[in-house]
Amino acid sequence: MATVWEDFLSAIRADIQDTGETPKYSDEMLFVYLGDALNDYSMWFPLRVDQTELEGSGTGPYALPDDYIADLLVECPEDRFLERRGPRPGIRYPTQSGKPFFYYTQGGSLYLNSSPYDADGVFLTYESLHPTPTAWNDAETEFTVPVKDRELLRIFIKAKIMESVRTKQAALDRFKSRFESGSDRQDNPLLPEVEELYADYYRKISARRGGGTVLLYRSGRHR
Repeated sequence: MATVWEDFLSAIRADIQDTGETPKYSDEMLFVYLGDALNDYSMWFPLRVDQTELEGSGTGPYALPDDYIADLLVECPEDRFLERRGPRPGIRYPTQSGKPFFYYTQGGSLYLNSSPYDADGVFLTYESLHPTPTAWNDAETEFTVPVKDRELLRIFIKAKIMESVRTKQAALDRFKSRFESGSDRQDNPLLPEVEELYADYYRKISARRGGGTVLLYRSGRHR
């Protein structure tokens, strides 16, 4: 069964123990923090979107989607895959004619090394942000975050709540930061709890991601 924002909102309130008739934290506030949590989570575990046709003409620019994080595949036409062309010192890329072989991204747009035929579309498979509900009372947008990872969103939202509480309390009680006090003293007693929540969040992120390899360069031909 799909989970929507209304269901997840109830889970958040249960987690932060704010289920009374007069809630301490508004739906609108939790909605803002949900967007922050989804955006941060997406940097670690993005959603894959396949074969989105881009708008543009010629060699470009072709506008990248608003939820774009990183490109995975580019096809022109469909099922004909292009190679990403990265900048290399001392290398000049001459203008070509005919079907494109390479692409690159810059400034929120995608460019080709030559113009495709009019009938050939440009299709992008990419890593994207997980969708955020359109409003705090959106009961239709489904969550794309796996069930096993929703704890991460709740931890991040709790950290944002404590951060907000810490800021308000500091203004009321005139707590000083280390910078303001000119020493290693930290007056605000809520800071350790905020830091521990974020530390717990990133520990769990690290445990889910595990190890991996980093590709420093790719050898191959150039056209």
